[in-house]
Amino acid sequence: MTSLLIFTDLDGTLLDHHTYSFAPAKSAMLSLKTFAIPCIINTSKTFHELLSLRKELNHLDPFIVENGSAVYIPKQLGLDIQEPLEDVGEYWLKTFGPKRKELIHMTDDQLDQYTFQRFSDMSVDDLIRVTGLSEENAKLAMQRQFTEPMLWTDSNQALQSLREHLKPFGVQIQKGGRFSHLMGEKCDKANAMLWLTKLYQDQLLEDQELITMALGDGENDIGMLSKADIPVVIRSPVHVPPEIPNRSDAWLTDDYGPKGWAQAINQVLEKQGIL
Repeated sequence: MTSLLIFTDLDGTLLDHHTYSFAPAKSAMLSLKTFAIPCIINTSKTFHELLSLRKELNHLDPFIVENGSAVYIPKQLGLDIQEPLEDVGEYWLKTFGPKRKELIHMTDDQLDQYTFQRFSDMSVDDLIRVTGLSEENAKLAMQRQFTEPMLWTDSNQALQSLREHLKPFGVQIQKGGRFSHLMGEKCDKANAMLWLTKLYQDQLLEDQELITMALGDGENDIGMLSKADIPVVIRSPVHVPPEIPNRSDAWLTDDYGPKGWAQAINQVLEKQGIL
């Protein structure tokens, strides 16, 4: 028997880049629920941002926050977890990196050398102006725990220089759709996906095969896409689709955002003989 496990980015993928709507994907999402196929959110968003969004999506599966920095597993799923995890109310928490305060401290002395603005340097109004988020959602986006996004307005060469400076401290910079994210070197969407994939594989019988499908649109999705059995690049209205190294089988959707997401999901369900 074959089981399917979906990993999806949000902004520009399941959510429209401009409007944050997921309406075109509702039918495909319902199909996943109907066939009990887990759909793991793998996003740069924070735990607090996802609380209300998961209610809108009627999302009950595990979710990965802040670009692979942590995994939240709803206790109600009753998954058999063999390693000790942090108990945070309704969830089990698996973390992969340092706290946000450390990341901010490490870049304080770099503000005079490069042109960038961290979330911690912004007001709520600044973030609203940059992202178009509502005031409520902007406040939630600022409640980060494991990463620090930067609005990078310097050159790509300067960004690489900062990367080299931070590398000895075990810190990396991942470039997303709007922001570049300071985070621990082991914090990565792919690492979190692989950890969670193994957890789901451990729940299956020996003769069951687990196939992973990943969908994303940005540079920070490349690792996740490269490690999935079925990598799907969602076409973006604002940037060139990322190339997935050594994966000639990666799909590029015809449509943008949630509409392309739905087409890819439906195509895989049909190919697997589920639909």
